[in-house]
Amino acid sequence: MRALENDPDIRDAPFSLQEKLTIQQVRFVGARLRDLVDRYESASREERLRPIYWAEWSVFMNAAHSCGFVCRDEGEDMGDPKKTPVLEFMRKLVNNLELVESLCLRDLRRILHYAMRSERWGDGGAGTGGGTVWALITSRLGNAIARRLGA
Repeated sequence: MRALENDPDIRDAPFSLQEKLTIQQVRFVGARLRDLVDRYESASREERLRPIYWAEWSVFMNAAHSCGFVCRDEGEDMGDPKKTPVLEFMRKLVNNLELVESLCLRDLRRILHYAMRSERWGDGGAGTGGGTVWALITSRLGNAIARRLGA
């Protein structure tokens, strides 16, 4: 039996920012982020020590990658003409969560792209095992983004 991973119809690379997403992809990622935020909120102090072992953590990470929120062809600014660093943009949103309700999909993808890439390349060794995604779900921003994505 031939492995499905080698099938010519399997995508090799992450999505491009220029590729449109379906509303189902957007809602699915929102629901997985909601699951992760809910898991954090219900976790015991001891469970919060290593969130990367939670099933919800892996499912959210995989959903963000496979549903087009991590893009192969964009740097941190992801087309932002002002070149605002994503971390600065996220801090602005944390200070005024009402702004999240007006974010377009590109801005939401930009935030999650940054969080996923940061997690992969820089934060995996943080005390909790996660850095940027941990910061997202432990702040009110994670909840607000999940809600904006339809969860």
